[in-house]
Amino acid sequence: MHESQLVANDAAYYYLARSGRVTDWPMWWVFDNETGAPPTAADIVAHFGERAELLAPLRRRIREVPGGLGHPYWVVDDSPIAAHIVTHDAAQLDWAQCLDEMGRVLAQPLDARVSAWQLHVFPNVVGIATLSGAGTVVLMHISHALMAGPAMTSLSEALFASAPLRIDGLGPAARRPRLALTAVGGALRWPLQVLGFNLRVRGEMRRIAREGDDGGPNTPPVSPTVLNRRIGTGRAVRTIPLDLRDVRVPGITVTALGLAAISRAVQRYLEKRDGTCPDDLAALVTIAVPDAAVMGVNRVGADAVVLAAGEPDLADRARAVEATLRERRRSPSSRRELGRLALVDRLPSRVYRARFGTLPPADPSAPALAHTILTSIRCEPTGEWLLLGKPFRFAGGLPPVYPDIGLAHSFVGVGDSFTVSVACDPEIVPDLDAYRDILLESLRDVAAALGESD
Repeated sequence: MHESQLVANDAAYYYLARSGRVTDWPMWWVFDNETGAPPTAADIVAHFGERAELLAPLRRRIREVPGGLGHPYWVVDDSPIAAHIVTHDAAQLDWAQCLDEMGRVLAQPLDARVSAWQLHVFPNVVGIATLSGAGTVVLMHISHALMAGPAMTSLSEALFASAPLRIDGLGPAARRPRLALTAVGGALRWPLQVLGFNLRVRGEMRRIAREGDDGGPNTPPVSPTVLNRRIGTGRAVRTIPLDLRDVRVPGITVTALGLAAISRAVQRYLEKRDGTCPDDLAALVTIAVPDAAVMGVNRVGADAVVLAAGEPDLADRARAVEATLRERRRSPSSRRELGRLALVDRLPSRVYRARFGTLPPADPSAPALAHTILTSIRCEPTGEWLLLGKPFRFAGGLPPVYPDIGLAHSFVGVGDSFTVSVACDPEIVPDLDAYRDILLESLRDVAAALGESD
């Protein structure tokens, strides 16, 4: 495979986006305007324009191979940085209005053939928690084929601390890829690729049976709830900035504490809305796999974590969740899972696109894999993050909402800040503010229960 060509794992996000699933990845940063005036559109363009060289890995877009007879290529995008920046400076917004605007942005999928990323800047937002005055919010909307959570620290450094952007697993963008030649080669290799794939699958199945290899993600069906419906394009977003000390308790990870809070919040929400909550409540939790070249830039797997909804004691629930989380953390990097990804990378691209990169029709009878999603990112800045001299306060981000799970969560930690964000299809979760309030209360209650149990 040419080094500018997407591996199958990255190409899947592009294929799914083309088939109607929203896979773009959003992340955002909040800066304090303090007593100064909000930045102007010209100031913002100048700030990011000065960083064009640092952002060189982003200067690309997708070019498809004719007939889909090969995975797409990254090709050079010579458009100016300014073409990727949208400044929403028409009027002052409050925090709720800004979040609504962000939801509207995320409801419009990117076409990575035209632009694989956009920066949206809201320079005059009031009512943001932890800020005394107005703030500036910078939203990155980017194709998941180009970047995933592990790159958030490097991207932040490039945008706000003048350090070169590094995206592990990303090859160079091609200037003039030989697309027709790739298509001809793909057509000629097709029969041998299918034969080789089948032979390798049989060999891997024999190895698994011989070694008793039960590694890899474990996602048994769970009881469906009102959250398990095919989502539409609409998005609602809420963000809760906290102090890291509020959710740090000795003897347990912040992620486990947060998952226990999600467990209690989803349980209470379902009981209020539907009258009941299943005991097998589960979350798909993303897990970084740093050194897996076969995964391309998306070096992130996921596994289901049972949320111990039947455990009434919140401290015991958190410890049960942590035990399961610790056990499942190794599954995305297991030999079995990485072997599976290596196998599908050998499939002809059109077969792969039809099998793994196409969103099937909604099926109400299909088993549910989980009831919500969590991604957790920890950024470790090497310097101060500034936007035109304005200090950084907190950051947030979200996973792509799974097609049959209507509610997603994220945790982003930077320094002493800890941000909890939730996103949903508002048709599935029409009262997201009520859920946000339950989640905030649950975070406090779980932290208090763990503190009292020490």
